[in-house]
Amino acid sequence: MEFSVPAEYASFPILHQLFARLGMDDSIETNVSTFAAEMREIAFILRNIDRRSMAIVDELGRGTSTRDGLAIALAIAEALVSSKALVWFATHFKDLATIMHERAGVLNLHLAVEIENESSMTMLYKVAQGTVKESHYGLTLARVVPLPAGLVDRAATVAQHLERHMLRKKKTSEIVLREKRRKLILNLKEHLVQAKSGVLEGEVLSAWLKELQKEFVNRMTALEAEAASVREQSEDEDENMEEGNETDEQQRLGTSARQPSVMTISSSNTSTESESTIRAMSEASTVRAVSDNAR
Repeated sequence: MEFSVPAEYASFPILHQLFARLGMDDSIETNVSTFAAEMREIAFILRNIDRRSMAIVDELGRGTSTRDGLAIALAIAEALVSSKALVWFATHFKDLATIMHERAGVLNLHLAVEIENESSMTMLYKVAQGTVKESHYGLTLARVVPLPAGLVDRAATVAQHLERHMLRKKKTSEIVLREKRRKLILNLKEHLVQAKSGVLEGEVLSAWLKELQKEFVNRMTALEAEAASVREQSEDEDENMEEGNETDEQQRLGTSARQPSVMTISSSNTSTESESTIRAMSEASTVRAVSDNAR
């Protein structure tokens, strides 16, 4: 049995079983949702996979909430790695790729693209090392299709608000604040122990202790103010996002179509030369797909 491989070299081990979990299909006849269907299929794979198997898993956990989907995908990915099988696991969960990268035997790859500006993207059809570096890849791709004017801009605004909110939440989470308080208290304890065994006495010691107390109170007050400020800003952002939804909806109703966007898809391989161009025209945008192959 032979098949064409678009590469200069390819090496595969001898395999006894091939498993695949692809697609996002449900089954209305059997009352099975998309998520239930993929869980059934992945359960079958986990029961039968071994080190002589190969598994292809695509977009696992996308049929439920983001948090639950990420948790389930992570647990299943760990089980697949433990099976010692050859596994190709495609996902849009960047956190999953970051966490699994620490496991032995896991290699992170992504499909490379070139993004020149917000309305131009070139897909290189090349595999690159590591996780994807481009932020808001989906938003950039969405700009090249004829979505209603202003819709992607609104999505970008929401994404920026969410990023800032998550960053502040991470920096000022209860765990971080608890650790800062702990360090501050330990620092105070260390200074008091030094004062007890030190040479300061009388009024000099009293003045030093008062200054130490003042510094401790100021720093602890600053920590509490930081936490309160972040909570207030988060509430204000939530209100602004709600107001922005109403404003942008009115603007979209009265805004004309944006200037055309262009997406270029190009590929170069060593074989016969051919060129194909696909153009989809609409009033809102233009999408171009171009490939040059040499066989």
